[in-house]
Amino acid sequence: MILNRRDFFKVVASSAGLVLALDTRTAGVNKGSRAKGADVRTFAPNAWVRIGSNDEIVIIVDKSEMGQGVLTALPMLVAEELEADWDRLRVEQAPTASVYINPALGAEATGGSSSVRSSYLPLRTAGAAARLMLLEAAHRLTGVAHTRLRAERGAVLLPDGQRFLYGALAQAAAQLPVPRDVRLKSPRHFHIIGKPLPRLDTPEKTTGSAVFGIDVQKPGLLIGVVRRSAVLGGRLRDYDERAARAMAGVVRITRVDGGLGVIAVDTWTAWKALDAIPLRWEEGDGARASTRAIREEYRQAAATEGAIAERRGDARAAILRAPRVIEANYEIPFAAHAPLEPMNCTAHLHDGVCEIWAPTQAQTGAQETAAHLTGLPLDRVVVHTTLLGGGFGRRLEHDFVADAVTLARTVPNPVKVVWSREEDMTHDFYRPYSYHKVQGALDPRGTPIAWRQTIVAASLMRTRDPAAVKNGVDPTAVGGAVDMPYDIPNIEIGYVERDTKVPVGFWRSVADSYTAFVKESFVDELAHAASRDPLVLRRDLLASDLDQRRVLWAAARAIGWGRRRPPGCGLGVAVHKSFGTSMAQAASVRIRSGQLHIDRLVCVCDCGLVVNPNIARAQIEGAIAFALQAALKGPITVEDGRIQQRNFDNYQLLRIDEMPRIDIRLLKNARAPQGLGEPAVPPVAPALANAIFAASGIRVRELPFPAVLDHA
Repeated sequence: MILNRRDFFKVVASSAGLVLALDTRTAGVNKGSRAKGADVRTFAPNAWVRIGSNDEIVIIVDKSEMGQGVLTALPMLVAEELEADWDRLRVEQAPTASVYINPALGAEATGGSSSVRSSYLPLRTAGAAARLMLLEAAHRLTGVAHTRLRAERGAVLLPDGQRFLYGALAQAAAQLPVPRDVRLKSPRHFHIIGKPLPRLDTPEKTTGSAVFGIDVQKPGLLIGVVRRSAVLGGRLRDYDERAARAMAGVVRITRVDGGLGVIAVDTWTAWKALDAIPLRWEEGDGARASTRAIREEYRQAAATEGAIAERRGDARAAILRAPRVIEANYEIPFAAHAPLEPMNCTAHLHDGVCEIWAPTQAQTGAQETAAHLTGLPLDRVVVHTTLLGGGFGRRLEHDFVADAVTLARTVPNPVKVVWSREEDMTHDFYRPYSYHKVQGALDPRGTPIAWRQTIVAASLMRTRDPAAVKNGVDPTAVGGAVDMPYDIPNIEIGYVERDTKVPVGFWRSVADSYTAFVKESFVDELAHAASRDPLVLRRDLLASDLDQRRVLWAAARAIGWGRRRPPGCGLGVAVHKSFGTSMAQAASVRIRSGQLHIDRLVCVCDCGLVVNPNIARAQIEGAIAFALQAALKGPITVEDGRIQQRNFDNYQLLRIDEMPRIDIRLLKNARAPQGLGEPAVPPVAPALANAIFAASGIRVRELPFPAVLDHA
């Protein structure tokens, strides 16, 4: 028997309910909850569960959905412990507020592969606490002992078969104190977590009703477009707006930071007006920047003494004494984020409030940017997070938000700013160019005894958080190189900071995207110099890291390592740990007439407990495609201070027929979930480079790979 709200309460407030917010990071904060008409008290700092007396269960998601599946994975964590009816849940995007700060990032933001791992315990605890309160409410209202009550699919079940829907218990539960100590389920009792449930956002994306930032529509909406100097760091000197001002539909022409913006009634008019304005620029020092000059500067810097990021033993002395020393230089270029949805943001200043609708990864940063530009206090800036058409770290920046707010200040209407693809491509915050000088030493038996590496790269934190750069080392520039898992007794990792005029930012997997390429390629070089099997050498050197050893061995076994290959065919392996996840990849390639053909990639992942296997595989597939584009396609280059790649014609994405067959293996592990959005990126390039060497004898030390690979 099902008792609904009317059956349970003879008289009940029509909109009463339970809102639970639970602080799982500080003890003793939550003391109770109460209903007050339609306003139910919430508990700071994390408000994730809302249960209405109308039987509606809403899960609040405080991470940005940019295709990685958080609008499904995070609700699964709550629903598991809440014993909610998965088919009746509704999911809402969290507002911008300090209570939703991501503890892994220190701001309300999505990045660093932190969404699930930072939310795993807090969201489960929130769900479990809500369930306990509902059970307590049922106990008090029926007199049935706790031990004879159980929660299931959004209801509390009594021994006689009666079911009290959560909505019927919400008002009573809202009067109860939030339990301080909550016992969570054992993973063996999970029935939601670990299941390949369909994504909740798929239907809306399929029908086209899903709202991305570029889809936002508001009454009276105007369109804004912007243009900045083609030269890095260039500034607008002056302009002549007379021709554009005379065009029908042009509303406002005004400066934005470093450039000019036009507001019009539609996108076409705005762009045509901007094209009609003669712009005169101050190019500045950036006009002298070029890829060639940067490369030469970095090569020279690699020969200088850098700051020590890590030192074990005495690598320099070991190299001097070693019977055999191998040296190599590696070069990794600038890379663009290139999300398919260009930068955009909608802003509206009205009634003393600034409202923003943005596809952002950084709600706190967007809010602070708007507050700074408008002079409004933070609590008068409201950020609505839309779906993101790709992020990859680019939408952690706030420049596109600043454009929208700057233009919206000049008119009473909401203004949607949309960057052109050319503006988007040439004003990115690129993955830093990096140069690596590496030395390795072998003992008489061919065992590596020393590793010395100098990394030359720009600092991501120098301008963002200077305090993070300690003793001359930016940790975001050397991640993946320090704390090497290989048991080599003498290691020295040095860092030489070299700024360029090219703006740099967080690119999917950050430094691991280039340090893994160097580490796994050079380990392969050491193995071949010692006439040892690269897989066996890695296995021997990973004696202290059984997780990486396990994924490596599984990937090699799946690719068929050790089998004889036809001429021009080769296998390569790479293993890397980032964001808490051990990831191994094995590649099978063919080289025919100098052309590279990737037959198969095997990826073996140990990311702890997998919340949703379908989402996990989709993230890995996407990360591999992202990494393949950077390894195979053209880089970002600079000439006369200008980014040379302006659109997808000369900064090409991976095409569907270029995607190889991928075999993904998720190893079972009971430990808490680890990062997943980025760890599949770093091993791709080195696994392919090592396979290319096995097939052709050509050692690739620069990215992207050469267009033609002639046999050595």
